[in-house]
Amino acid sequence: MKLTNGVEILRKFKRSQKTINTWFYVQEIKMLEREAMRKAGLETEDAYGNAELLCRVLEKMPLSIPDGSAIAGSQDGAFSPSYALINPSFKVEEFAGYCDPCAIYSDVVLGDLTSERVAKVRKYWENTDYVSKLYGISEQYERYTKEVSFFMEPVTGHTIPDMRPFLKHGVVSMRQKALDSGTEYGKAMARSLEAVLILARRYRELAQEKEMAAALAKVPEAGAKNLREAVQSFVLLWQVMVIEQSPNPYAFSAGNIDRVFEPYFNNEDFDEAVALIRHLLCFYQVGNRCWAISQNIMAGGRDEQGNDLTSPMTEAALEAFFLSNDPQPALSVKVHAGTPEKFYDNLGRFFFTHGHLTPSLFNDDSIFPMLEKQDVAVADLKDYSIAGCQEPLIMGKASLNTTNTWLNLGKVLELALNDGKSTITGEQIGPTWEELGLTSAKEVFNNAETVFFQTLDFLLPLMAKAGNAYTSLLGDKKPVPFTSSLMDSFDSFRDMRDSKNPGVRYNASGCLIHGLGVVTDSLEALKAAMDSGLWSADEIREALVSDFKNQDRLQGFLEAQVKYANNIESPDDTAVRISSAVCKRVSALRNPAGKAFLADWSTPSTHLLYGYWVGATPDGRRARTMLGYGIDPHPEAAVSELPERLLSYRKLPYHQMTGGYASHIGICPIDAELENKGLWMRDRIIKPLFRLGENVKESPYYVYFNIDTAEHLRAILKSPEELVPSGVYIMRIHGTFVNFLDLSPAIQEDIIKRLEAGGNTA
Repeated sequence: MKLTNGVEILRKFKRSQKTINTWFYVQEIKMLEREAMRKAGLETEDAYGNAELLCRVLEKMPLSIPDGSAIAGSQDGAFSPSYALINPSFKVEEFAGYCDPCAIYSDVVLGDLTSERVAKVRKYWENTDYVSKLYGISEQYERYTKEVSFFMEPVTGHTIPDMRPFLKHGVVSMRQKALDSGTEYGKAMARSLEAVLILARRYRELAQEKEMAAALAKVPEAGAKNLREAVQSFVLLWQVMVIEQSPNPYAFSAGNIDRVFEPYFNNEDFDEAVALIRHLLCFYQVGNRCWAISQNIMAGGRDEQGNDLTSPMTEAALEAFFLSNDPQPALSVKVHAGTPEKFYDNLGRFFFTHGHLTPSLFNDDSIFPMLEKQDVAVADLKDYSIAGCQEPLIMGKASLNTTNTWLNLGKVLELALNDGKSTITGEQIGPTWEELGLTSAKEVFNNAETVFFQTLDFLLPLMAKAGNAYTSLLGDKKPVPFTSSLMDSFDSFRDMRDSKNPGVRYNASGCLIHGLGVVTDSLEALKAAMDSGLWSADEIREALVSDFKNQDRLQGFLEAQVKYANNIESPDDTAVRISSAVCKRVSALRNPAGKAFLADWSTPSTHLLYGYWVGATPDGRRARTMLGYGIDPHPEAAVSELPERLLSYRKLPYHQMTGGYASHIGICPIDAELENKGLWMRDRIIKPLFRLGENVKESPYYVYFNIDTAEHLRAILKSPEELVPSGVYIMRIHGTFVNFLDLSPAIQEDIIKRLEAGGNTA
């Protein structure tokens, strides 16, 4: 069977999978093998015990090779269908975060399973020491998390492994290197690497296709000699990595796939290379809604001297993405001042094909100097890649725990202006005015920015302590010797999750920060209201608590004040001042290893979730409505056209946003007959935003686009079968593609609202 024919058969099969219980079977096998190890007197929670358990799971978990496959491997055993933001039944008001690892059992579709069987596995994992302690930490900080003043997650996902040594030398050679270290952790690494050899053997026994069987007889045991072998080896290593951290190890990313596979491209047929990469892209898909969300693949970019690194393999990767056009995995591309026109020509077709994936863009010319400020070695700069949505990490050398904590500046402002109390529930969450040395609403409202930061300074140490408790618990209870082998552990022979002495070169914790636009606009509008003398501080406070009930005049006044991101000096200066001060405070926090928290101004649709728990704000925003997305303005606040918005964006302190940020630009489609659409995007939007070629060190470094009209998307929702017969219409939410038709109404409406804000490029 031809590779291209096979991939179409495989894609059709993947899109038909509405029920996949493989992840449950993996958890059940883990339970049974863990108990068998305990009875045999074996340790189950140290590195070697986890390596032994991984091997036992890979020996017994269900495997299959679907028709059409050219590459053996699947992520089905690692992911459940529970990721809220791509779930059509998702409701903002019911979302409770991802802190409960056992909540997924409520989503099991029984099929050949019984409710008793599911309940038994769930109860087992709920009673483990790890989950019990996790629940204990969650309960300790519930006062702050239940209305999302801040939030935290027990994760070390958002990781970018470096497969290149394994593709080159093979697993057997790398395993021997681990044993030769003479360390106990080296022994654990060596045992964990046997898991991928077990997986390869089992797939080889199942393989019916001759070339697949031949590849599996060589890799991953030995080094790859051609592209097919390299892709096969890569897939098996990846599968073991996600199984080790199942269930739901979100946002592992692949890095620059063009550079990973370029050494194996040789003189192979271009079409064959494209087909092989398309098979790789199929591997990343799990279930009909592509449950393995935010797995990012990159292409393009430059080295530390500014030399462009695009290659024929870059073109093959882009062609594969364009032809497949599936909701996962996500595509990101790197650009710089020397990016060739041919690369932009290639991108043009992505941007202006309706319902097609559009890559996120990253600016090497800004990211390189930002990373240097974080003491990243110059030789490592070209290996930065994007984990999850937009977090820059060094492939194979960085464990930054990027979604460890989440901060809601909108809620902080609400508490600051209401004596530390929630205007939604009345509960005391923040410090009282008396505790801050304040005596009246007038004093507070005349010094709102100062009181905002006093309240933030009260909450930040609590957030860091909560996040660090999760980080330490993971390190103590869940070492990952296999994933660590794909990271820096061949230099350190320590676990990447070791909380006090991580086995990677670069370590940090992340903090995702929400509400820049709402806080900025609120402070501007509140000052204007107080200066006007039309309302007293007590009257304004009462209006906020009542959600502007019978206060249409005040709400209209607040809404009418100048807003951030319209290239107006005062609000833009306030945004710069707020973002810089928040970045400095977050960066001053320390994780258990003594490393900084990274200020990450991204909101992967959580601007909806967190906005639901924020009362009315002085910008005129009503209670329980969305916050601004990332660094973007609130949709109603973006009254100027795109050029003014870009000028506002260029003012922000991007190199203090060390964890990344979110920024979306909705663009109205351009003339379909226009030639060189990619160059049009470069010259009208990308170069002015990123300031490419201007020799400035600090400039915006991330953006993604949705190019459509609100009218068109509403028509699609009204007549999906007529307008989208394929059933797949791809849009973006932050760093990931989604099938617009699969989303909940809340997420669909959010995409539509933000689509045309400042979308006119005139």
